[in-house]
Amino acid sequence: MKDHPETPAASPGKRAASYWFVDGLPDILAGMTLLLFGAVGLWWCIHLSTPAAQPHFFFIAAGLLLLFWKGRAVLDFLKSRVTYPRTGYVRPPDESSVTRLGNPATLITMSLTPGPPPDENVTHFNTRTVYVVFLWCFLCSGLDPWKRWYTAFAMVTLAATLYLWNRRSERPYSWWSALILALTGPALLWVDIAPRLQSLLLPLLAGVWLTTQGLFTLVHYLRVNPYPRAPEGVRA
Repeated sequence: MKDHPETPAASPGKRAASYWFVDGLPDILAGMTLLLFGAVGLWWCIHLSTPAAQPHFFFIAAGLLLLFWKGRAVLDFLKSRVTYPRTGYVRPPDESSVTRLGNPATLITMSLTPGPPPDENVTHFNTRTVYVVFLWCFLCSGLDPWKRWYTAFAMVTLAATLYLWNRRSERPYSWWSALILALTGPALLWVDIAPRLQSLLLPLLAGVWLTTQGLFTLVHYLRVNPYPRAPEGVRA
C-alpha cells in the first residue's frame, strides 16, 4: 500500500486515513454529486423559475445531504470492487466529530492515569471539503449577478480555503491544482454567458474540479496497482 503522494510521514492511523483517498473515489463522488444536483438546479432556474426566484441552492443542499447520508455506503461498495482487491483492506476512517450529526464531540477529562492514544484514523473530508463547498455554494447563491468580478473572487476564495485548510490533512490538494480551480473564475468572465447564469455555474465548476481531481488520482492508482491476476488453474 502506498501513501498518498502529498501526505507527509505520519502515524499508522493517519496513514490509514490517507489510504481512504488513494484511489480518488471520495473526490469523484463529491464532485459528481455537486455536478448532478447543480445541473438540475441550473435547468430548473432557466426553465421553471423567474429571475427573482432562483432556488438552485436547495437542489445542491439536497444532493450534499444525500452524500452525507449514503456517501460512505456507496464508497464502501466501490472500494470493495476497485481498491481492496488491489492493495488490501484497511479499516475506513471515522468521520470527524463535527460531521457526526447527533453525536457530541469527544469529551476532554482531567486524569493522571495514562490512557490509550487517540485513534488517528479519522477523516476531516466532510468538514474541510464538503462543508466548505456547501457553505460556499450558499454564499454564491446570493451574489449580485451584475457585478462580474464576484465570479472571479468566489473561485479564488474557494481554492485558497480548500488548499490552506487541507494542507496538513489526510487529503491535501496540490498548489497547482488549487491554482487551476482559482483560474476558472476569471476564465468564466471571458465566456459570453448571461450575468444571472454565472453564479449558477460556479457550483458546476467546483464539481468539475473535484471530479477531475479524483479521476486523475484514480487513473494513477489503477496504473500503479493493476488488478492482480489469478493463479494458473484458478478461475477468478
